[in-house]
Amino acid sequence: MTYERTVEGGCLCGRLRYRITGPLDRAAHCHCSMCRLGSGAPVVSWTVVRPHQFAWLTDAPAVYASSAGCARTFCPECGTKLTFTDAKRPDDVDVTLGSLDAPGAVDTESQIFGRSKVGWLAIDPQAPFRSGHEPVARPAGAVGPVGSDHALEGGCLCGAVRYAVTGPPERSAICHCGICRRETGGPFVAWGIWPRERFCELAGATVGYVTSDAGIRRFCATCGATVYFESRRNPAIAEIMLAGLDAPDAVDPPVHAFAAHAVPGLVLDDDRPRWPHKIGDGAPDPSLLRRV
Repeated sequence: MTYERTVEGGCLCGRLRYRITGPLDRAAHCHCSMCRLGSGAPVVSWTVVRPHQFAWLTDAPAVYASSAGCARTFCPECGTKLTFTDAKRPDDVDVTLGSLDAPGAVDTESQIFGRSKVGWLAIDPQAPFRSGHEPVARPAGAVGPVGSDHALEGGCLCGAVRYAVTGPPERSAICHCGICRRETGGPFVAWGIWPRERFCELAGATVGYVTSDAGIRRFCATCGATVYFESRRNPAIAEIMLAGLDAPDAVDPPVHAFAAHAVPGLVLDDDRPRWPHKIGDGAPDPSLLRRV
């Protein structure tokens, strides 16, 4: 479906704003590893507009050349992922749906790069994979449970930031809150919480943006990738974006959080409990994230 209207969007901190005038079309969920590593989200949803339909209203963003002729933009203040351009497609500007003020402004109609899809993710069965982009079935038991002494490494898209965590997380979830969506550009994020003593920064340094009294979102200053959340209320933990793990299939989040805040129309084909708001607040609502 194409929408003929003007929409706006921007970053989490408000430093960067943009306007799209004209149709939003060809929206797709992208499962490629570069989008995953560059965002901090398990999947990134993009819509496509023409260059003359897109305009920055404020400052220019930071730019990372993720490959030859390709540019990913993000806010250098808060790390929000915003656009992608490819010199091979000069008539296209890809915009993250998560950074739109109204992320439900366009239906996501397809999925691409399914061979890179995170194994535990069953997203949008109503949005088929494009021909040649279908996921590859993984053999049963290909990813076993994380042992107590098992080290998992991860990092950002450009490779400047590297870290390791040891053992399984104390807890993990898929989060649909608007802050996570806006900052990563993805429709949702997946996180795992480890005790701080089991988290080790191996290389590089992150920059932080204070999103609330709760904590600081840490991202790579070079490529903009969101790496982890630093809790101000509980400094004894580290909340890692699972998308940044070298083995993103290793941790399978058992629940959805803030499911009532999800992108309108988003469907996830799984049986995880769907907490409308914070985990433990009220009761799970099995009607959320399902076909109406």
